[in-house]
Amino acid sequence: MINKKKFDLHIHSTASDGTYSPKEIVERALSIGAVAIALTDHDTIDGCVEISDFAKKSGLELYTGVELNTDAYGAEIDILGYFWSMPYKTFLEMLRKRQAGRIIRAKKIVNRLNDLGIEITYNRVREIAHGSVCRPHVIEAMVEKDYVSDQKEAFEKYLGLGKPAYVPHDELTPEQAIQYISQGGGISVVAHPGLVGNDAIVERLLKEGAQGLEAYYPMHSVELIKKYSKLAEKYNAIVTCGSDSHGPKRKKSFPIGSMTAPSYVLNIFRMKLKEAQKFPEVKD
Repeated sequence: MINKKKFDLHIHSTASDGTYSPKEIVERALSIGAVAIALTDHDTIDGCVEISDFAKKSGLELYTGVELNTDAYGAEIDILGYFWSMPYKTFLEMLRKRQAGRIIRAKKIVNRLNDLGIEITYNRVREIAHGSVCRPHVIEAMVEKDYVSDQKEAFEKYLGLGKPAYVPHDELTPEQAIQYISQGGGISVVAHPGLVGNDAIVERLLKEGAQGLEAYYPMHSVELIKKYSKLAEKYNAIVTCGSDSHGPKRKKSFPIGSMTAPSYVLNIFRMKLKEAQKFPEVKD
């Protein structure tokens, strides 16, 4: 029987569009017996910094993570970045620029919604967001005024790819995201490859230097897990396991620790992280 430990390498907090605070996430992870987690908020590591000491004292392994959202090849492609400790300053500077870009994007989304007769304001969206401004914060403002009932309706009618109020992310490509992570002393993983919708794109990103695939994911069938594990092996890449938990009331959210994988997945992940931090491509 394959030994399994609970660990979750894809979790969002209130530092971006999650509904649990970073501290609540640590507490929930401990309550289910998890041994390791990574916070992977959108374009920020603030949540990781906030709970670093708390997690260490609790005995929980906390890995610094981030999710970089990109638009390319007619799809939304998300790249996860992981670091053994603090990313190098070049990477942190890129995150600061992306934060500014998120504000610009949110304002454009609000303007498009206003043109469609949906009267919400960016100021209200900013009040709702605790950290990075994300589409779910716009949706909360829409729900407050009864324009939509939930995230699902908002994405299907207005904010999903190709919908009337959709605004692309900045011009960061998935290949550039992979490069930034590597230069920052981390490893890059293609998030939920089964949701990309095109395996040729996934394989292309592995050729371009992505170091892993999030094979173990709640919306992946057993067949998909096997397929992406085999594809990762072909390129000498790792696989990871994550729930993509955003907490209650979020679209496509699953409980922390709801996805499991063999213990060797975590062991190999640890090893790769140490190697990346020890031998970065660019030193500051």
